[in-house]
Amino acid sequence: MEKTIVRQIVLEAILRLQNERTDRSLFHLLQGKRSATSLQDAHFYGLEAIFGMLPLKKDRFEQLLQELEHAGWIKREQTLMLTDAGRAQISPPFLLDDLGGELRGYPIHLWKRISLMIQSIVCLDQNTFFIPVQQDSGVKEWVKQRIRQVPERSVWITTVYQELNKALHQLTEREAILISYRLSGQKTGLSFPQLSERLGTDLLSLQLEFMMAWRRCLRALPEDGLILSLGNDIDHLKMTQSAQKTWELLKQGYSVQQIAERRRLKKSTMEDHLVEIAMYATVFPTEQFVTAEQYEEVVRLSDQLHTFSLKRIKQELTQEMDYFQIRIVLARKVVRP
Repeated sequence: MEKTIVRQIVLEAILRLQNERTDRSLFHLLQGKRSATSLQDAHFYGLEAIFGMLPLKKDRFEQLLQELEHAGWIKREQTLMLTDAGRAQISPPFLLDDLGGELRGYPIHLWKRISLMIQSIVCLDQNTFFIPVQQDSGVKEWVKQRIRQVPERSVWITTVYQELNKALHQLTEREAILISYRLSGQKTGLSFPQLSERLGTDLLSLQLEFMMAWRRCLRALPEDGLILSLGNDIDHLKMTQSAQKTWELLKQGYSVQQIAERRRLKKSTMEDHLVEIAMYATVFPTEQFVTAEQYEEVVRLSDQLHTFSLKRIKQELTQEMDYFQIRIVLARKVVRP
């Protein structure tokens, strides 16, 4: 069976799940489900980059797993597992790390804005009728408002061209083709199906390949340039808005009990918020929830057993701890920038 980009990314994700999660868990990660369990899985297993980046329908996801299973690359029992043949298909660097899911939709949203801005300004400047290349109503309204703030369209286009041209020269030829062929101006850029047919790549892999190319392009653009300034107001925080509100109150000195009462949150919801804060905040009052001895034992067991399974760790503990406390320790153990 051909090893396409989408198949390779799914294999890489299964490898990182360490035989500890089900196909349902992986599906929710790819969908970007903002539940406590999915956020934890993304954080613990180094899968933030795929979070919400492959929103397949359930039947397509199932078909994908069946293909991998039929090829003998994975097994599906209580958890998803790689076979030796599947493991042999994976070699560094990991493709999934370039997908950008840790930015919570920022690359996709910025692409929609810049592609529609370019098309709109070019066509308005040429007084040419056009069908918007993006149909997202929020993006269309944003572009309409933003264009009114552009003093000189020709200068704007020249600046964007120079920034993009310089960035694309830092990419591979294929990456540059993927981005430039998708852009619309006076002429319409290629759709994903058209580009897929032209390059002879399956549609889903092509979409992922484009996203990886766009991520690399963003990194090559000037930080204080015009293009990146179009995304200054895009929210790309990993923490959910509800957890952010809890974090703000904690920083103001409210106790956990006071916050729960003030926000009318259940104990389980408060615990989910605290674990989320522990995962993503730079600083966190870990000592309010576990002792130093408890922290060290959970970290030691996690390392020793090579696991993030709460059940396995709890079974080996010599101290009394509940699942919430174990989650807090694991969240702080794997704090990533």
